[in-house]
Amino acid sequence: WRKMMLPKMSFLHSFDEFDGGVYDAKRWEPDLGFLNKRQGAVIWPPGYLHETSTTQPADGECGSALTLQYAFPQPVQFLRAFLPRLALSSEVGQCVNMAWSGYATFEVKGIKASSKMAKMKEQLENILGKLDADKDDRITVDETKAWFSQPESTALRRIADPAMLQHKDLYIQFKAEDTVAYHDMDDDKVVTRQELWDSLVQWNVVRVRMTEGLKLINTADRKGIEELERSLDYLRREPIDLPKKVRPEMQGIFDLGKGVKLFPSLKGIHSLSDSEFWSNARDRVEELAHRGGRREL
Repeated sequence: WRKMMLPKMSFLHSFDEFDGGVYDAKRWEPDLGFLNKRQGAVIWPPGYLHETSTTQPADGECGSALTLQYAFPQPVQFLRAFLPRLALSSEVGQCVNMAWSGYATFEVKGIKASSKMAKMKEQLENILGKLDADKDDRITVDETKAWFSQPESTALRRIADPAMLQHKDLYIQFKAEDTVAYHDMDDDKVVTRQELWDSLVQWNVVRVRMTEGLKLINTADRKGIEELERSLDYLRREPIDLPKKVRPEMQGIFDLGKGVKLFPSLKGIHSLSDSEFWSNARDRVEELAHRGGRREL
């Protein structure tokens, strides 16, 4: 086995993360390598790239391996720490809006990402108002469990498999523990007002960046993307080094010419992931190129 964390990302760094795409993008720099022996197991979080090869058994027999995904516990502090780059992943980027946003918002319905501080403060007060039962500016696991049990919460609506409702109480317990852990930076199993604020600000920035970036890519505006990325440098530990060469599918979009709409609407597209964006973008680029890049009206 060899593994590596998803590298630092910008919109222009997007690459195919499936079956060797990282080699083509020349971004494969594994930071861990080991031999997983017979009857062994390996656990890795979302967005962690991995490469495997099989050693030939001495008796020439074949081997088998299983990959399983489990619901709990989720690596929530990993997600929180690396949310900006995971959001741009072709493999798991769709999870930010589909599932992980519920951690940041405590499954409070109607919270939409904003670039306005006033709106973020409204989100903060909204969440505390619904969860902080004893008004001490802290959210506990028990308070989160109580909220997730309410019909106004969106927690139970995220259950994809109805069979999990047979274990509703356990689901709420584990979901509450994960949600508190997402925000809990000092591991005291309590979310303070400041911890909640820090997480909300990060989530809003990540989601607004994605929304604005998708608009620019959808109109083949490479310069606009570059300006957007550089405008966020003050939030980074160091300025982003934007690549000159981009993935072929993205170059195909830019070749259409600034102003050409890739999709007539971005409804239902919340990420630059394969499932939401690239799988359909390839066909759209070919269609528009064949039509001579005619602008969508």
